[in-house]
Amino acid sequence: MKRYKNINLIAALSFAVVSATITSCSNEVDFGEQFKKTVYIVNSNDLLHTSEHFFGARNDEIVISVYVASSEPITSDLKARLKLEPKALDSLNTLNALIDPSYIDKVMLPAVNFQIEGDPEVTIKAGEQYGTLRMPFHTAGLNPDIAYTIPMALLSNSAGFDINPALQMIVYEIRLVNQYSGLFAGISQESPTVSPGVQPVLKAMSTNTVRMPIHTLNDDWQHINTNFMLLTIAENGNVAITPWAEANVTDLGGSFYDAQNQTFELNYQFSIGFVQYTIKQTISKI
Repeated sequence: MKRYKNINLIAALSFAVVSATITSCSNEVDFGEQFKKTVYIVNSNDLLHTSEHFFGARNDEIVISVYVASSEPITSDLKARLKLEPKALDSLNTLNALIDPSYIDKVMLPAVNFQIEGDPEVTIKAGEQYGTLRMPFHTAGLNPDIAYTIPMALLSNSAGFDINPALQMIVYEIRLVNQYSGLFAGISQESPTVSPGVQPVLKAMSTNTVRMPIHTLNDDWQHINTNFMLLTIAENGNVAITPWAEANVTDLGGSFYDAQNQTFELNYQFSIGFVQYTIKQTISKI
């Protein structure tokens, strides 16, 4: 009986050793590349990509990134060639106009506002998966009410990898901002009553000026000439209020911007026909 127990023990140990050896070997198997390498433009999945740029920023750049999708890193430098592609912008505008009759076409960024040479190349270094094209850019002379874009297309790559056709083009849109712009919330008190809360969007118009809707008036684009005002913020925080276009607004003085809390305290009057309203408004950035 003891002899059979020894035989069973030896068999069990032998099986364990063989199993461990097989497992160890399988963990070290190199399966190589698991799928074909493809190249594409980052953030191009919806064609349109919007990025914020501050008015007057120094050494600003527009950055387009190119990516190599793979399960293994590339072993030598890859050069991807791009070009400006106005057809991408045309396609975007045509499609959006069909969906929304009130859509306003986006336009090409003027050539004087950015630097690009010919059909630029992006280099992706060996062992890495993406590289960037950096185009120097400035905001001088741009109209904040126009949607400026740079449409780009990926043409080829030095390794001959497939280019993803769904991610081959991008329309890079520039959204002009400043430190005072964005979504705000608060109260707009019409003396002597208090209105429901307000959530105005303050749009950057220059480095220190924003445009915002008056009180609770309709902020649709069709009312842009009558229902908006400008806030100009001085370095000491004092705020000057002036009408935008045909709006009937009067600055009552004492308006202030608290930079630490990102809060506006505004005092003004506006008129609709022969009716005049006095407003005290407190709004903070969300």
